[in-house]
Amino acid sequence: MMAGAHPTQLASARLTRDFDHHDPDLTPDMAVLVHRALREGRRVAYSRAHGGMWILSRYDDVEAALKDHKTFSSAEGVLFPRTADTPRFAPLDYDLPEQAVFRELMRPPFTIGAVRRLKYDIADLVRRLVEPLVRRGGGDLVTELAAPLPLAAVSLAVGFSEDARARIAELSAISWTRMPSDGPAERFWPPFAELFRAEIKRAKSEPGDDYLSALVGARIDGRPVTESELHAMLVAFAVAGHETTMNSLSHLLWQLGERADLQSRLRGDPGLIPVAIEETLRLWSPVDHGTRVTTREVAIASVVIPSGARVVLLTGAANRDPRRFAAPDEFRLDRGPVHHLGFGAGLHFCIGAHLARLEFEAVLAELARHPDYRLPRTPIRYFRNGRHSCLDRLDVTWP
Repeated sequence: MMAGAHPTQLASARLTRDFDHHDPDLTPDMAVLVHRALREGRRVAYSRAHGGMWILSRYDDVEAALKDHKTFSSAEGVLFPRTADTPRFAPLDYDLPEQAVFRELMRPPFTIGAVRRLKYDIADLVRRLVEPLVRRGGGDLVTELAAPLPLAAVSLAVGFSEDARARIAELSAISWTRMPSDGPAERFWPPFAELFRAEIKRAKSEPGDDYLSALVGARIDGRPVTESELHAMLVAFAVAGHETTMNSLSHLLWQLGERADLQSRLRGDPGLIPVAIEETLRLWSPVDHGTRVTTREVAIASVVIPSGARVVLLTGAANRDPRRFAAPDEFRLDRGPVHHLGFGAGLHFCIGAHLARLEFEAVLAELARHPDYRLPRTPIRYFRNGRHSCLDRLDVTWP
């Protein structure tokens, strides 16, 4: 890089040369530049960060790796680097056959049928969150809508208590901040474990007709589900179950505030709502990347990735690949079917996708009942845990 180059250019060149998702210079805006450089440069990149890792950024390569679970294993955890004793998230941090066992246990509250039964409850939740904001003439759509809604929705689906719901948001924020780069898991895991023990005890002693009451009494191959297995599932529900939806919803609300024409179009043509949802999930992927470990040597183009290598799958880059999407950096309602990787692909396709989409639909339908809102300030976007693209807040005003 020549002398006098802009700091953004310097940082982009450095991160392209040695990609590091935990580098403080890697903001979501910077990631767009770095992703583009990686994707349009080397088909397979290598970084020395964190002991070395290989990087895939093109749509076809990322999709193929996500679908090839035999070669690209999740069993060592998709978060990288990972602090000692960090709990495993089921079913994402497991390979077959354990993955299939966990997924079957976790699937019931997130099937299409189960989610549809929550439609009116979710719509009522959204109405009770949005109407006070409109009456006040504005507020923060992150803390007052995008954050509480997914947590309330997953609590309805799973059967978490009101007390648990109140603590999950706080503990989730702490865990993503401290995991994986800020010391051992004892910094964040014990409070979660204590919370789950209390929820498990409550569900066993006071069973109801909710999913959690059924889960604590489930059996695997004739034996009871262990407490550690319950924890692996509950931590995924509690932490991953609302964080991703919160961040994607925040980005959609931000985009609508930036472009009032989108609010008018969705109000006038509700049939565009599904397109807006999928375009959001493509353009601002719920999780910017995941990682896998190779179980054998694998050749991509002229590069051989060795067995036992850590591989970063840049979903955010793949979802903006011009080989797959025309005008990939634009939010467009005329794009047609959007086969994005925002929910993953293959064995680990997001188990909560139906619930997330229902929440998006409910928010957009409720907002269509009110006048357009505006943004008095531009939000600050940042990565939490190197992979979750967040907004600090989203202040809006209604007339």
